[in-house]
Amino acid sequence: MRLLTVLCGVAVLLTTLAYGHLLHHYFMNTSAESAQNPVFWVSFSFAVGVGIFSFIGGAILLRRGR
Repeated sequence: MRLLTVLCGVAVLLTTLAYGHLLHHYFMNTSAESAQNPVFWVSFSFAVGVGIFSFIGGAILLRRGR
């Protein structure tokens, strides 16, 4: 069971890394019009929050596996 927890933690962290990479590209390719829209910033902040919670969840899974 411990091995499965560690593998799930690694999988979640790798998925979070890919998600962060996706957000980075999305932010860098945003037009100037979209960057001034408050809806963009609210949705982007929500997406960053989801990424942070995902990272915390992966770290917790790794710590529980010890």
